[in-house]
Amino acid sequence: VYDLILPSIEYDIKINLVNSEYLDKILENACKKTSSGGYSAKTYLSIAFKDAVRNGYISINPVSKTKIYYRPKPNIVVYNKEELKIFLSEARKTNWYLEILLGLFCGLRKGEITGLQFNDFNLDNHTVSIERQIATDANTRKGTSELIDRKQVVKQLKTPNSYRTIKVPNVIVNELKERKIKYEDLKNSYQGDFIDDGFISCQENGDAHNLSSINTALIKISKRTNLKRVTVHGLRHMFATILLEQGVTLPKISAILGHSSIHTTFEYYCEIMDEENKILAFLNNEFSVGEI
Repeated sequence: VYDLILPSIEYDIKINLVNSEYLDKILENACKKTSSGGYSAKTYLSIAFKDAVRNGYISINPVSKTKIYYRPKPNIVVYNKEELKIFLSEARKTNWYLEILLGLFCGLRKGEITGLQFNDFNLDNHTVSIERQIATDANTRKGTSELIDRKQVVKQLKTPNSYRTIKVPNVIVNELKERKIKYEDLKNSYQGDFIDDGFISCQENGDAHNLSSINTALIKISKRTNLKRVTVHGLRHMFATILLEQGVTLPKISAILGHSSIHTTFEYYCEIMDEENKILAFLNNEFSVGEI
């Protein structure tokens, strides 16, 4: 919004006067900034104008008649079993092991991991409920697109399908119990200065970790192990690959990942369904069948 859309708005008009031609010019400008600019800008404009229709400000969504921009082909990095063994061995040495496991074994998004609280887990049933996310909220100077500051806030999830309850393996349950002990130690140490919001991924004062921190940790692990760079979203791709190897259907994978539709799932993973690098066998040997 702040990088692609607002800078491209040359003049403001009332929302009921906005038409597809006006929006096409904004999308065309967004395309000049990045290869994915048109797709990304249209996605956010569509969300905004759908809300405007829902709230009765306008009767027709003008974004529906704008030029079509296709999603850029994702660059999916999937480690083979030997690479994954090296990766997890190094990850165990960091303070981010639990977050990494949640990405790899549950397919959670970065904001979903950061937004998890201890009470979202049912340890008896081995499940976790995804109820919120941490996102960045930017403030601009009134009447302009000039950025004043950015801050992290707790927000609702991206789509209704993003609210879901999924199974977690034993290895995550065990790591979560250890993380809870560390959390209570920090709480006792900081006492009244501790922010007791129950975030499983928090700083020493209890406040949620910065969104970029997990990817920063992953970059360091990749460098130390000489592996291809992977992000939290990359772990999410690996999780989907594991499910594909187990023969899980696309509708089921789509529901577990919290995709808005099965079309999104197919678009991402149709090309890796026949991959020969099987990592499930390693995971079964590394932990145990009961933990996956």
